Amino acid sequence: MHESAMKYGKDFFETYCANDFSGKIIVDVGSQDVNGSLREFCPKDASYIGVDFVEGRGVDVLITDPYHLPFESETVDVVVCSSVFEHSEFFWLLFLECVRII
Repeated sequence: MHESAMKYGKDFFETYCANDFSGKIIVDVGSQDVNGSLREFCPKDASYIGVDFVEGRGVDVLITDPYHLPFESETVDVVVCSSVFEHSEFFWLLFLECVRII
């Protein structure tokens, strides 16, 4: 993960997730820990679920279809995605899928 992505991810969590996050679900799309992970900034009481195509540190759920996230609609409180959309051929479909689960 790029240093700037870590900084902005940390800023995001400090700004938008600073209140009580007990029982909240945070999904990280493209979560494989490569030189760092946004997981380290996750509020303590939240459930953080890392989703990616490959097994690795930081990955909790493996997916095969980037345009279908394995969560029911409106069941996730926060979706984070760092350095992912530029690798998605149809990034708008991935975006809509993130919106669906929120």
